[in-house]
Amino acid sequence: MAKRILVVDDEERIRQDLAFILEDEGYEPMTARSGLEALATLEDQRFDIVITDLMLPDLGGMEVLRKIKKDYPETMVVMITAHGSEEKAVEAMKSGADDYFPKPFDPEEMLMKLSKAMEMRRLKEESQRFRQHLEMELDVARKIQQSLLPRQIPSVTGVEIGTFSQPAKQVGGDYHDLIELPSGGLGVAVGDVSGKGMAAALLMANVQASLRRYSESAYSPKEIIYRINNSLCPICEHIDEHRFITLFYGILDPESRTLIYSSAGHNYPLVFRESGRTYKRLESTGLPCGIIEDTLYDEVQIELGSGDIALFYTDGITEAMNSDEEIFGEENLMDIVLESLPLDSASLVSNVHKGLTEFVGDAPQYDDLTLMVLRLQ
Repeated sequence: MAKRILVVDDEERIRQDLAFILEDEGYEPMTARSGLEALATLEDQRFDIVITDLMLPDLGGMEVLRKIKKDYPETMVVMITAHGSEEKAVEAMKSGADDYFPKPFDPEEMLMKLSKAMEMRRLKEESQRFRQHLEMELDVARKIQQSLLPRQIPSVTGVEIGTFSQPAKQVGGDYHDLIELPSGGLGVAVGDVSGKGMAAALLMANVQASLRRYSESAYSPKEIIYRINNSLCPICEHIDEHRFITLFYGILDPESRTLIYSSAGHNYPLVFRESGRTYKRLESTGLPCGIIEDTLYDEVQIELGSGDIALFYTDGITEAMNSDEEIFGEENLMDIVLESLPLDSASLVSNVHKGLTEFVGDAPQYDDLTLMVLRLQ
């Protein structure tokens, strides 16, 4: 199929000469005498390339260029410059022109520039198709990843649960899970893979699968994290950025109101008494998973009372930054939780999300966000 080119110049001889050369080379040329006529033509028809003079009687070539790049970004633009107007040509290139040639023009040079512009257009189209394909693949990956997270909050007698998760990209490295165990207990997991994107998502899926498998075998929290660490180390050491994973895993027994937990470098969960007094940070910790094999982890047991709240989160919450480069921080998080204590868990999580969104404002989200609240009724 012939490539369509629109020639814009107020000199009839130049329009005719260019149209004749282009037609002879297999292009399909059309002409316009002014910038306004060119834009009117572009509204009805599409062209692969627009060749336009810088000096036009009604609308300057620079304005035509800007309009085309705004409204028809897929169209390549080659400028015609007067003799000695190299500065204007440089300005046009900075404004988005794909190339230029001077008057009087050399047909061979002009055709070479057009061939180059057509190749650039082909590469742009190929790149766009690749991006669209990648976006489709990422969307599928996002749906798969979302399916790995709890679809429904489990119904556990005596425990009220609220969760929130939002990746910084289409797929992320945050992980949270609620596992109904054969013993009647509830497995509670929160993790964070270093970095973002597809690599982090794949490691997160590995952690999820391993943790689910080990939790069904009635291993203790420290044994589960030990095993996950050993399975991840050979993988992480072969990744150029050497990723690692922080991970908290605990087993909540609703009847005895005890929480047995172990942590691999994850943010300290927070426990609030029903009265509103902070109970403690769950500070037991070890190295993140994926760094050193055979790392041993501590295990701690705490007792919870009626109405107590346990708050689990990833550092995307506390390290969220606004446009003034201020960090949200643990204190802001605690203040919102304390103000929201009378609410149910889902509403409490919603309040934290709202407060975080208001704090960050228009600043971009740099990290994945995960928050989980458990209240003993």
